[in-house]
Amino acid sequence: MINLKGMPFCLSDEDCEWVMDTIANMSDEEKIGQLFFGISASYDEKYLTELSSKYHLGGCRYNTAPGAVIRKHNDILQRSSKIPLFIATNTESGGNNACSDAYHATIMRYEMCFR
Repeated sequence: MINLKGMPFCLSDEDCEWVMDTIANMSDEEKIGQLFFGISASYDEKYLTELSSKYHLGGCRYNTAPGAVIRKHNDILQRSSKIPLFIATNTESGGNNACSDAYHATIMRYEMCFR
């Protein structure tokens, strides 16, 4: 068993309970889906909702787009996912490799991609 209270997680008792309850209530299909990240070529809401709810993705990586588009894309995926998604980006070119209007730095501006 993994120690969720120790490094690198440092979760509270409440957080540990949420993790354990969430895993216990997941189907095998949902657990398998958590192993995969999507790179979506479409920003269509119907497509994104189906991608998240049907395949139970563990996360998403964004291709370069304006911050508002990335934020909307993320909002749709997070709303349609039973479990919060991890968010990844290709930061070799800096934060603007995901958000085209972000600062050229390795960390994206928070307000560009998240509420």
